[in-house]
Order: sequence, then C-alpha cells, then structure tokens
Amino acid sequence: MIISSPFREDNPRLRAIGAIIAGGFLVLLIALWSVQVMHGKHYDSKQEAQSLRRIRIPAARGEIVDRNGIVLANNRPSYDVAIYLDQLGHVSKKTDVVRVAQANLLALNTALGTSIALSNKDVRVHYEERSPLPLPVLRDLRPEMVAAFVERASNIPGTDLIVMPVRQYPQGSLAAHLLGYVNKAGDNDEDEIERFYYYQPDSVGRQGVEKACDEYLRGSPGGRTIRVSPSGTVAKDLGEKDAEQGGRVTLTIDVRLQRIMEDALTNHHGPLPSGAELRGSAVLLDVHTGEVLAMASLPNFDPNMFNPATPVETMRALFKNPAGPMINRAIGSSYPPGSTFKTITLLAGLESGAISPEDSVTCTGSIQIGKDKRPFRCGKLTGHGTVDAYRAITESCDVWFYMEGMKTGLDTITKVATEFGLNQPTGFDVGRENTGFVPSPEWKKRYRNESWYVGDTAQLSIGQSFLLVTPLQMACIAATFANRGTSLHPYVVKRIETADGQVVHEGQPDVRAHLTAKPQQIEFVCHAMLGAVQDGDGTAHPAAVKGLTIAGKTGTAEFDDFSSGKRRRINRTWFMGFAPYDRPQFALAVCIEDGASGGHTSAPVAHEIFAKMFGMSTEQPTIAESDGHPD
Repeated sequence: MIISSPFREDNPRLRAIGAIIAGGFLVLLIALWSVQVMHGKHYDSKQEAQSLRRIRIPAARGEIVDRNGIVLANNRPSYDVAIYLDQLGHVSKKTDVVRVAQANLLALNTALGTSIALSNKDVRVHYEERSPLPLPVLRDLRPEMVAAFVERASNIPGTDLIVMPVRQYPQGSLAAHLLGYVNKAGDNDEDEIERFYYYQPDSVGRQGVEKACDEYLRGSPGGRTIRVSPSGTVAKDLGEKDAEQGGRVTLTIDVRLQRIMEDALTNHHGPLPSGAELRGSAVLLDVHTGEVLAMASLPNFDPNMFNPATPVETMRALFKNPAGPMINRAIGSSYPPGSTFKTITLLAGLESGAISPEDSVTCTGSIQIGKDKRPFRCGKLTGHGTVDAYRAITESCDVWFYMEGMKTGLDTITKVATEFGLNQPTGFDVGRENTGFVPSPEWKKRYRNESWYVGDTAQLSIGQSFLLVTPLQMACIAATFANRGTSLHPYVVKRIETADGQVVHEGQPDVRAHLTAKPQQIEFVCHAMLGAVQDGDGTAHPAAVKGLTIAGKTGTAEFDDFSSGKRRRINRTWFMGFAPYDRPQFALAVCIEDGASGGHTSAPVAHEIFAKMFGMSTEQPTIAESDGHPD
C-alpha cells in the first residue's frame, strides 16, 4: 500500500503562510530599496550631521591705546596644562574616565609640585558634554613650570600644553576705571551657542571702555569642524576657519598726564582728618574739544587681576571692599559741590539783574534767616567785613552769597545750573553716569513732605542743601567758563578701527549748549575765579603755580556720614578751574571725599597737576591763615 505524504498535498494553509512570508520579504526589499536608493542621500547626510561637530574658536580682543599710541590693553599668551579626556584610551564606563583622569592629575601634581584638584563631577560633565575640548587644569604657568612640564609630559598621557590669549594691561592700575576689565562670556548668547556643538566663550568687557566698545574689541570667532566616533572621540579633523582679531580703540587720554594726575591724587593732597581713608577723583579736559585727557578715581584696582589664575577669595575681597575700589567716582558718584557752586549763583544773579558787581554785604560771621533759630554761619567765623562780588568769590564769603542768592531766587539759579548741564548726563561715551541732582520745592514736598523755605535757597546758593554734582560735571563747568559760555560734551573714545585699519568711529567735538548770560557777565565771574587762585588771600591760592595764570574756585561741603553706624561730620573738598587764563587749554576738577577743606586738601592736588603738566616749579605757595576752613 502506498502512503501519500501530507506535505505533497495541495494544502491551503501552507500556501497562505508562504504567501505571507513572500509578501514580508517583498515589503522588506521595497523598504531597503527606498532607504538605499530613493532616500540614500538624505540618510547619508543625516548620519554625516550626527557625526560632525563644530568647535567655536574665540577671537583675540583688539588693543586699546592712548592718544599717542601707547598700549593700555592687549593680549599675552597664557601657557596652560590641559587634559584631553578623549585621548585617555578605551574606557568602558564613565567611572573609568574619572579614575584615569584623577590618576593623571596626581602624576601632574607630583611632577610640578602643585596641588590641583578636580571634582569627579567636573570630569564627568566635561567628558559627557565637551570631551573633544581640552579640560584646563593649571593656568598661566611660570616659565620654570612650563619647562618642568615639557620634560615630563611624555610620562603623563592625555595631557598637553595649550596657549590661550589672556587680556593684559601693561600700565597696571593706570586708568583702570576708564579701561574697565574683562571676563568670560556667560551662556546667555543662545543664538551663538546654537551654531556650535562645542562652545568656547570669548572674553567680554564688563566695565569702562572694555564694555562700551566690546562689539568692536571682540572680533569675529573662528571654527573647527571634526568628525567624532560613536564613543564621542575625535575620528578626523575636517578643517578650521581662523578667528579674526578685534579692532583697535584709540582713547583721548594721555598716559603722561594720567600718571601726573594719579600721582598727585595719591601723594600730593593736603592733610586728611585723622583716620580718614583717601577716596577721591579728578578729571582733566581739553577745553576746545571736550576730550578727556585724564580721569582718575581712588581707591583703584589692577585689571590684570581679572584672569583665571587669580584666587576666588582675592576677587571676592575686591568686590566686597567697603572703600569701593570698583566705583569710578569721577562719573558714578555725586557730592554737594560746596562753594564751587557760588560761581553759578553769581552768574545767575548777574544775568537776571538781581546782583551787580558792586553789591556789598557786611559779613560778621553769621546771619539769621527767616524763623530759623540757628544762625547761618560763614566759613570764616570772625567774618570777612564788607565785601563786594569779586571778594565774595576770591575769599568765599558765605554770608554774601546767602543774601545775594536769596535776592536772585531759586528758579533763576536752577535755570543757570541746568544750562551748565547739572541734573542731567554730560553725554560721556563710556560707563553709566550719575546725573547729580538739583532740588526743587516740588521734589522736597513729594519725597520729604516738607515745604521749601528761604533758608533752603540760601543753602543752595553756597552749594549745600540737597544739591549734588559729579566730578565730571564739575570739570565741564570749569571748561564752560574757560570757553566763555560754550559747553561741550566730554568724550574719551577718539577713534575705532577694524583689524585691517578701516575707521568705523571718529570722536568729534560736540557743542552741548551756550550760556545765555552776556559775555561781560561770564568774564566777570572768570576774573573773580582768577583772583581766587592768584591773589595771596584767595581761598584757591594753594593751587597757584609760579609763571602760570590759573582761574579756579575751591569748595568745602559738609556731609553727615553714617557708614560706621554713627553720625560723623565730614567735608567733601573741591577744586575746579582752568589754565592758562588768557588762552585756556585745560579744565580740571578735583574732589576728595573726606578732606580738611578745598584750599588745604584739593587745591594742592590741582597745583601739582598744573605744575607738572606745564613743566613748572612744584614749590607750594603759602596759604593765608584762617579762623575757619579756607573754602
């Protein structure tokens, strides 16, 4: 009997299964054809994109130079030791990377005699997110340490010496507040970061010229393209675009004059009260252009501190210093101007007709004003006797200005103060300006809930009350008198050029305003300022320089200081003026926060600056004895 095999029979189930399998193979073949033939280029490019990485290469910042081309800020090489985590060999676990990296770090510390520490977290994060980039572990090596590393580098795998540009300031702390400083950019530039897989940030200006001109100084970043393996290591270097260096910024300041000013502020001020710390500022302007020739602020700082090698504790102490060394007091602090403001009160009275040059007042040392029980005292306690407008300026008689200021009136005085640029920014092109303050009855009522009294006008007439000015504003006032009524915007950026020499900005003189007073009225005030310095009994006589005609005015403004937790009466001391008188070139303002008086403390600084600027004798003139402060 013949037995038939069921597999030879025409079985519908087998046919169905075979059809399904055949159909599956057909779909698979079609899909493979679609991927490899129809969309091959798309997937090739996608795979290419996933394996390619762009590394951002920061640009070196451009130079900052003074008006004569002397370098104030440029770059120097920093020799750093770095570990390349992707070159530590094959690792199976991320913990192995940490172990190997820490072992290399130990070998590095032993070879160089250092004590560098890296947390395990730092290593892991860098390996996961930035492994093709070097991980700096030791920055700014001294030459002997560079030599020691080079000798032993072959014994420490995965380490190398890299050279990075570091911002340097060859003149040290000179003009630090004007120049500012730089540090690394943060992660807030999202558009820029999106363009690069591995982002190395630029140095960014944080203060002064470095900040104001940052877009020109930073230059244009370059890039490097690499192909990475699935493990994240570099498989191939595909090319590099060089970064373009930043532009060159030329300032109006003169290094020689800046040194003279800083030395005079530091070493040639008059006496300070017992226990007082030297804090102050000075500004020197070219009266014809408004160019800032020198600007200083004390205490200062060294912008070279702002580099990765400086300990965190040192930087923290700098920013927390109660003396405020990071503040540019020339533009960022405001003070009552004291008797320097009497020049504005006098001009306002002359212009309005309320005052004439012959107006005389008998000063006995004090007067009563209104219902105020306290007498309004003069700086000279025994009084000046009978004085006219000229002597009221040269000898700085408060009583004369109390009475003539009240005659002139608040509105007239504040109108002229506004013409000089008070209560508003000067238009200075670098840094955030304090605008100072000129009070009004409306302000006093709103913020102090007090009425404006005639005594307030009397106090404002001598530069007290709630009046505030900055040293830069005071220098601009001196320059306006020197120009006989023309007020210019001050500026410090003289020229900006690209790396290839194309000029993109040129500073130019810019008239801010013209005083409405008559020329002879302005000349009278200037003549009285000349007497304040040149006359032997003038309160600004300590600023006099033999062979040079200087016009100026000192000021001493009383101020209640509560910084120590207790009330302490201190004096803000001033000098402002210009020279030479007949053909003015320079306007100067000096302010010391806690001095004896304008004549004793600030005028000697002005004397030193003017004498050395013009190459004349620095022998100090004698000052007349006074029973009060020589204002």
